[in-house]
Amino acid sequence: MIGSREELLQVVRDRRDELDLSHETLDAITGLQGGYVSKLLADPPVRGFGEMSLQAVLDALGLRIGFAVIMEDPEQSDRMRARWKPRKRRPTNAKAAGPIRPNQTLRCVASDPQITANADSTNPTEVDDGKHENDRHADRA
Repeated sequence: MIGSREELLQVVRDRRDELDLSHETLDAITGLQGGYVSKLLADPPVRGFGEMSLQAVLDALGLRIGFAVIMEDPEQSDRMRARWKPRKRRPTNAKAAGPIRPNQTLRCVASDPQITANADSTNPTEVDDGKHENDRHADRA
């Protein structure tokens, strides 16, 4: 399980090393400008992953994000709580007005990147029903 940017970078670096690929080769495969992969994977990184560069590098390494679990970090919430100021106007959307129950987790599946609440299940793989797998790989058919 990856819980930080550093852990994500380490997984990508480990896969690069496992496949014994140079940064130049990854630049060519990803279509990113020359030297960009070196900036992304440097320690410390010179550039951060954006949506496009992360997807390109993961694809080039034969990786994908299986699922993401987004949950409250109690320590971070305690640090931020004093800065949270209520809105002057309450949301009119009933869905937005209701708070998320504490035991509820939000899941985002790479093949269907809509975030959905799933309090009924503790199995994150149930969210990925595979219905979009053909769409994801249509360009490879």
